[in-house]
Amino acid sequence: MSDRQVDIDAVEGIALRIEDLLTDVQVDAVVATELSIQQLKVLMLAVHRSPVTAHDVAVALGVSAATVSGLVARLVDRGLLVQERTPHDRRARHLVATPAGHAALEQVASTGVAHRRELLQRLTDAEVAALRVGMGGLERALRELVGPGTPERPGD
Repeated sequence: MSDRQVDIDAVEGIALRIEDLLTDVQVDAVVATELSIQQLKVLMLAVHRSPVTAHDVAVALGVSAATVSGLVARLVDRGLLVQERTPHDRRARHLVATPAGHAALEQVASTGVAHRRELLQRLTDAEVAALRVGMGGLERALRELVGPGTPERPGD
C-alpha cells in the first residue's frame, strides 16, 4: 500500500470519528427545536433547493402529497413558510421560507457553528494553518465532484 493510500485511509478514519463525536452536538440542536424532523426537511428544501414546489418536496421525501400538504400547512401557520404562485402554472406554488423560517433553520445550525469555532480555537497555530490548506483542497475537490454552478458563500 502506498504512503498516499495510508494517508487517505487515516484521514477517512479521523473524519468518521469526528462525525461520530459531532453527532451528539447535532442531536442536541435538532431536539431543542420545536419543529418535527419532517418539518425541518421541508424548510431545508425551501431554503436550499429554492424554487421548490410541494410536488418536489413529496418526491424528495418519498411521501404523499397529503403528507406534504399537512407539513406545509403547519409551517405556514407558524409563519415559517409562504406559498407563492409560480409564473407558469397557476396550480403550483413555490414554497418560500420567510425570515422567521430562515431564522429557525439558522438556530438549529448555529449550535454546530459555535462548536466548530470553539474546536478551531483549541488548535495550535500550525494545526489551523495545515487545516486551512487541507480544507481548501477538500472544497476544491468537492466542487469538481458536484460540478459547476454550486453556490459560493461570501469570502470564497
